[in-house]
Amino acid sequence: MAKRWKPNEITYLKRYAKIRTVAELAKRFRTKPDVVEEKLRELGLSAKDSFGPERLANDPLVKLLEQGVKLLHREKWRDAHKVFVRVAKESDVSSLGQQARRYIAVCADKLKRKKRSKKARDPFLEAVYERNRGNLDAALEICVRGGRRSKDERFAYLAAAIHTVREEFDEAARLLELAIDLNPSNRVHAHHDADFAALRSHPEHSALFKIS
Repeated sequence: MAKRWKPNEITYLKRYAKIRTVAELAKRFRTKPDVVEEKLRELGLSAKDSFGPERLANDPLVKLLEQGVKLLHREKWRDAHKVFVRVAKESDVSSLGQQARRYIAVCADKLKRKKRSKKARDPFLEAVYERNRGNLDAALEICVRGGRRSKDERFAYLAAAIHTVREEFDEAARLLELAIDLNPSNRVHAHHDADFAALRSHPEHSALFKIS
C-alpha cells in the first residue's frame, strides 16, 4: 500500500531534508528509502545524500552509470555488471547506488541465463544432429572448431566416419587412428560401425579394425 503523507511529515521534509540522509528520513517515517526519494522528487527537494539535479552534471559516476546502461542495451552483460558494481561501491548518493544495484541484479540474471543456455548446448550432440541430417559440412565444421577433433576422441571418431562416408579415406584413417589412440575402445566401435564399411574394405587400413 502506498504511503499517505501527512501535512506535518511534508513540513518535516521541507525543513530537514537537506541535512538528513535518505536512510535517516526513511527511518523517521517508518518507510522505505525509495518511497522517500519519490516524495522528495515530487516536492522538488533532495536529501543530504540524494541524487538531486544539482549533482547530476558534476558527478562522474553518473556518466559511468550511463555507460553501463548503454552496455546493457547492447547486451554486454558482463561489462555492464562491472560498471554497475563500481558505481554501487563508489557512490555516496543513495539513489544512484540503488539504481546501480537494480542494474546489477538484471545483469546477474542475464549472465545466469546465458550460462545455463551454454551448458544446455552440447557441441558434440549438435555435430551428430547435423551429420544425421546429412549436413556433413556443418558437422565437420563443429568437429574442427577449436581443435576439437585433435583432442577429443568423440569428435575425432565422428569426423573419421564423415570422411569415410565422403570417400576421403586417407583423412578418415588418420582421424580414426587418432580416435583410437585417445580411446582404444573406439577400435571395437569402428569394427562394428556401418559408417566405416568402405574404409574396412581397404587393405591398407584394415589394421585399424583388428581386435583381439
